[in-house]
Amino acid sequence: MNSHLTGRCACGAVRFEVVAPKTYGVCHCKMCRRWTGGLWMGVVASETVALTGQVTEWASSRIASRGFCAACGSCIWHKPRHTKSYTYGQGLFDDQTGWTLVREIFAEDRPDHIALADQGQKVMTGWGTLWAVLTGRLPK
Repeated sequence: MNSHLTGRCACGAVRFEVVAPKTYGVCHCKMCRRWTGGLWMGVVASETVALTGQVTEWASSRIASRGFCAACGSCIWHKPRHTKSYTYGQGLFDDQTGWTLVREIFAEDRPDHIALADQGQKVMTGWGTLWAVLTGRLPK
């Protein structure tokens, strides 16, 4: 079920309101780990209702771009170029209650010191992730 959810960066310069489920995925790819300094926990928004503040966009690969706060550097969103959906950082949302982890992607890149509690999430490899995104079958 989708809800109107609000969030902000660490300094508050960037604020947003989106329509999204209270589910998130974790990405273990090397790019996400370097970008965030840890795991990227993303919420796929079906709609961005409002976005204020200066977000700097970085073309991080041939297939995606990433946005971060120009003031504090918080990782705001990831956007595959072939979709209209933005994936916002889960930790940015104001309400942190009632969330469910539903997927882990690029599982083959997961460092051996990281173990998430099994909550029934779908675990996918890089190729499986790419295929699911391209075919619109990424678990929501």
